[in-house]
Amino acid sequence: MKIYVDYREKELIDLLREKLGKIEETNLRVGDIILTFDNHAVILERKSAYDFIESVRSNRLWEQLIKIVKTEEIFDKTVKRKILLLHGSIKELTFHEFDEKLWASLSGAFMEIVYVYGIPIFFVEDVQAVITFIRILIDREIRKANESLPKERWFRRRLSEIPEKDEKIYFLSSIPGIGNELARNLLRHFGSIDKIANASIDQLMMVDGIGSKKAEQIYNIFH
Repeated sequence: MKIYVDYREKELIDLLREKLGKIEETNLRVGDIILTFDNHAVILERKSAYDFIESVRSNRLWEQLIKIVKTEEIFDKTVKRKILLLHGSIKELTFHEFDEKLWASLSGAFMEIVYVYGIPIFFVEDVQAVITFIRILIDREIRKANESLPKERWFRRRLSEIPEKDEKIYFLSSIPGIGNELARNLLRHFGSIDKIANASIDQLMMVDGIGSKKAEQIYNIFH
């Protein structure tokens, strides 16, 4: 895993080094922070509350976001996630008075970012919280927690409510010792549950993460 930070992000660079170790300063063509993993990358655009408001007013925000949206690969990695990270208090910038016009503009901007550009927004308190957010994001990306199914306790008794595309993953991941990741690997390799059920132990062992014991266990489930 590597962390690339735009060289203009002086406020973040020292903190990131202190908390997360080695980072690489560079001139990023898109985003402020790029996280790269074995098979994918994550782009983060970081803005303070003041910067966000000013970039909305000047329309600079939309130029930055369209670049992010169009970026499908960076540092030879496929971009899987694109995030807008905001920190600081908007209320403090308005001197604690409710500004109807400002909040109407910001509400429209939030909806445009999420629904039109398809980029999720996360709000944190300050720069220190930005570092914590990045640390947790890295951990979840490594564990593939950001692409897992909801915990079983939320839908164990309501299988009919699981989205159809997730039903096969749910079924396979319920086999002892087979979690969501191995379930995805099995489906990616065989293409269907029928083919998995008819596979031999040797064929099952050809799947990433499936050793002899798991292969035998899966085989015995279906035979």
